[in-house]
Formats: sequence, structure tokens, C-alpha cells
Amino acid sequence: MTGPTHKICIALGPGLLWLWPGLLLAQADSAWQLPVTTVRELRFEQTGYTAWRADSLPVDGLLSLAERLLWENTLSVRANAPGTLATLSARGAGPSRTPVFWHGLNLQSPMHGVVDAALLPLWPGDRLEVRYGGQSAAQSSGAMGGAVLVEPGLPATAGWSGQVGAALGSFQACAGQASAGYAGQRWSTQLRAATQQADNNFPFRNTAQLGQPQVRQVNNQVRRWDLQQFNRLILNEKNVLRTAYWQQQAFREIPPAMTEVAAETWQRDAATRAVATWEHQPNGRASWQTRAAWLNEAIYFRQFAGTDTSRSGTTLLSTEYTTRQRENLTWKAGATALRQWAQADGYADSTRWYGQTRLAAFGMAERAWAGGRLSLLPRQEWAERQAAPFTWSLGGEWALGKLGGLRGHVSRNFNLPTFNDRFWLALGQPDLRPEKGYSADAGWMIRRKIFSADMTVFQLLIDDWILWQPGTDGQFRPGNLRKVWSRGTEIAGRVQGRVGRWRWQLTARGQLSRTTNVAVYGGDQAVKGKQLPYTPQQSGSLGLLAQWKAFSGGYLHQFTGRRFPTTDNMGFLPGFHTGQLFFRHVWPLGKRGKNPQLSLDLRIENVWNTPYQILAYRPMPGRSGRVGVRVIW
Repeated sequence: MTGPTHKICIALGPGLLWLWPGLLLAQADSAWQLPVTTVRELRFEQTGYTAWRADSLPVDGLLSLAERLLWENTLSVRANAPGTLATLSARGAGPSRTPVFWHGLNLQSPMHGVVDAALLPLWPGDRLEVRYGGQSAAQSSGAMGGAVLVEPGLPATAGWSGQVGAALGSFQACAGQASAGYAGQRWSTQLRAATQQADNNFPFRNTAQLGQPQVRQVNNQVRRWDLQQFNRLILNEKNVLRTAYWQQQAFREIPPAMTEVAAETWQRDAATRAVATWEHQPNGRASWQTRAAWLNEAIYFRQFAGTDTSRSGTTLLSTEYTTRQRENLTWKAGATALRQWAQADGYADSTRWYGQTRLAAFGMAERAWAGGRLSLLPRQEWAERQAAPFTWSLGGEWALGKLGGLRGHVSRNFNLPTFNDRFWLALGQPDLRPEKGYSADAGWMIRRKIFSADMTVFQLLIDDWILWQPGTDGQFRPGNLRKVWSRGTEIAGRVQGRVGRWRWQLTARGQLSRTTNVAVYGGDQAVKGKQLPYTPQQSGSLGLLAQWKAFSGGYLHQFTGRRFPTTDNMGFLPGFHTGQLFFRHVWPLGKRGKNPQLSLDLRIENVWNTPYQILAYRPMPGRSGRVGVRVIW
């Protein structure tokens, strides 16, 4: 599993030939005029929630979701090392209670309930949003602390478009990307492919060894490729069909901790995800949306000269009906059927496929008036051989004129035990109760031409928290062992303006929070009142973006406070600051303002060469760089 990664760095241009549907539709076609009034884009389940939406950065290459969120500290990102497992936690809820949605699909594994944010690529033009607070009524099981939504972008200009690019970086990193798409009056299509690889053999000072020697990271190679394809077909004035497909392969060595001896430990990931959505709009005030999806994933984990294999799959069928009865009243009703299955070497029967069927019915209603709106979302689920509690959400927004506006929401939430919790060999507990609790937010916001500000106070209560801990025999088993309370405040602000020909934007955000055990149902009572491991009490970020003609640049600075690596809070990881610099310039290759264009971007990460650890004894790299070039037409 070794080899010089710097020998190959291709942009996968031949993959563009897969765009055969677009080639057929490059011919002239007739236009269909959609109704002027549409309810397709209604998202009133967002009412009252605090959200962060990613701005465009002067970066042309692919980013991982983990990188993008870590730079501005919007969530707690827990990364072992560059490119390796990175999980997300919103408001101290933990990774299994912070789902990630790609093209509307929940990517949480049915086996362990976690999404690896290092494996989700973000392309230029993709939309990224973090929505804070409990959302089980809108998103189902797991959405207790917040949710991350990624929506891939289709071609924005009519006709054919595409791009091809490559990048080189520190620690033998290289990447290639290519995409091509077509946008017509009836049909839009896009194919994009990318490859990334790196040795990640960065130097660091091993503070766990005598004398704190300067060493290089070993067994840290990463290789990954992604292929994604999207279509949108307007069948007629009432019907639209959308499809999305994502194929991914990844190989990642797992580096040793500072206290460990290097060993051959690695993980292979393979995933296929496909979704088709049919939208039917009988008139301008009503819409049906029906979705079918299929997800298939496999993980091969190598350790101690043995390889463990686990596989999982999900099929989903959902339908929603939305209608606007009057200008101030909108409601939605829907149902979802979900089937999940998994097989693992570590389960009680390694040859058996364990499965579960889930059904859900939900409704939503929103009442709007001049200066405000109020939404109610009830939901009831049924999970095979498990109880799923009734959940709901109530959210509202009120305008205060020149004083800005208020928003707030309260919700009941839940999280079902995972397959690993229930079926692990001799240790799983099939009778575990779902985690359940309440979430509440209240916020003030103001929007002006040159500035905006948000301030939110929140609290989150989760009961029957599922925790794996050792018993009298030393074996770890899961149990409903804790009640956790998270509370705090978040602030965010933005200022923009001009200095001569320069346009600039300054953003800042910060969070103060406490996430503690307020009840312990088994085990060590000394952890009561203690902060949860790897959950900082303070975090924040500062960003400055500037643009002049074809040049743009930016600086992002983030701070993470100290964290406790253990439940008893004995010892801590110190807080750290990091900074990231970005520069980009675009040159037209034809007439000014016409395609194609050549862009060059430079990225410098950890500008201040800060030594830091996100997880104990897992060093992160110092200063590093990346340069990329892209041709766009």
C-alpha cells in the first residue's frame, strides 16, 4: 500500500466522454414555460433556525467538507490527521447526532451513525449550509445538535461549459479535477471527476517521547477518487425529473499516535450513492415531490495483520405534497419508507445481513403575516423492533423594523441506536432505548446594506445518551447511561464595503458553551457535571476577503479553546490558533469577458506554523502550501 504519489497527477479528462446524454441534447429543442408562481423552493422547515452559509473563497480546487468547516470553526471538527477520519459535532451533541445531507440524502452510516467529513468533496459552486439546533421533526433520527447540508451545483450558464485543473502541494500532495456540463431550456447535465493523493509525511515534534525529538509522520498516505453525475430534465410544464449519482473509492493509511509504534494499519472505503427525484406541479400553488434513493457502502479495515470487513446499504422512498391555500398559509404532508441493512465481521453472526425497516409520516404548516411567520412540524416514526418517539418542532420569526428581527424555535428530538450498538458480537444491546430530548433557540438578527449581525442563545437536552464503557470484566458495552445538557451563546457579524477599487468583506463569529453530564445512570458518578470530551467551551473565527478586478484574496483565522480528552476532565489539550491564506487570479484566454479563462490559485495553511492537536497525541501539520491551475470554458 505504498508508492510515490507524486508520479501521477491527472485531471481525468477522458471521463468527460461519459456525458453522452448531453451530446444527444445539444440539438435544438422546444421550450417549456414553468408557472410564474411556484412552491418548489419552499423551505419553511427552516423557520426560526440559526444557519451559517459558506461564502465563496478564492479557491479553485476541491476541498473536503472537514477542511472547509475547520477553517471557519462553524462546527467542532475532530480530525485524526489530514485526510483521515474527521467527524463533526454541533453544539456538543457528538458526531452521531450531527447528520450530513448530500443532495437531500442523509449520509449517516446505519452501522455507526457517523459521517466521515474528510471523504465528502466540495466543488466550486456547491452550496454548503450548517443549520443549528434539533431537527428530528424535519430530518428524522440523529438531527439533535444540528445538520450540515451540501447541494451540488449544476451549470449556471446556457450551453456547454467545463473545466479541467490540477494542483500540487506540500508533503507530496497532488490532485486533478475535470468537469463538463450542458444547460438547455429543458435539460441540464453535468459530469465531474476528481483524484487526490498525498503522503502527508509532515514533520512534527513528538512531545510524548523523551527529549521531544523532531520526527516525520509515517503511515499516512491518502488516495481518493470521486465521480459524480447530475441531470435535470423538464418533461413538460408540470413535471421535472432530477437524478444524481456519486461513486467513490478511497485508501487511507492510519498514522500512529505519538505514543504508538508504526504499524501497517489502513482503511479502504467504497461507496455508491444514487437518487432520483420527480417533481410534479399541477398548478402554481401545489407541488408533489417523490424521491427514490439507493446507497451502498463498504469499509475494509486492516490492523494487526487482519482485515475486518463491513458493508451496509440503504434504500429510501419518500413523497411530499406541498400547497399554499392562501397567500399567508402553506402546509405540507409526507411519508417516508426506509430500509437499511448491514453485515460485519464483528457482529454476532458475521454471515448474516442485519436489517431494519423504518416508516414515517409527517406534516408541516406555516402561517405568515406582515412582519412574521410561524411554523409547526409534527412527525411520527415507526422503527422495526424499536420504539421511535413522537417529535415536533415549533419555530417563528418576527420583524422589528429598524431594530432587526427575532427568531426562535423549540423542538423534541430523538436518535435511534445504531446497528453496532445493537448487534456487536457478545457486546451489543438489542434493547437499547432511543436517545431523546429537547432543543431550544432564541436569536436576534439585523440585516443592513453594509453590515449584518446575529446573536443566539441555545440549550440542548439529551436523555438516555448511549455510551460505550467498560463493565466489571473490562469489556466495553453500550448503555443508556447519561443525560447531557448543552447551553451557550453564538454571535456572528459581517461588514462589507469598498476602498477605492477594492471590495472587501470582514466576518466574525464566536461561541461560548458548556456541555456537561447532568445525570449518570451507571458507572462513575464523578463525571457528573464534567465537560464532554473534545468539546471546547470557546471557539471562534475571523475572515477577511478582498477583490480587485480579476484578483481576489482572503485570510481566515480560527481559534479553538482547550478541550478535555477524558470524561473525568483530568488533563486537557491546550487551545490553538491557526490561519489560512488564499490568493486567486483569473486571466481571459480569449476576448475580455469571454471564455475560456485561466485561473491560478495559491493556498497557505497554518500560516503561523502552529503546533497543535485536535485529538490527543494526534499531531496536525505545520505550515503547508498548495498551488493550483484551472482552465474554465
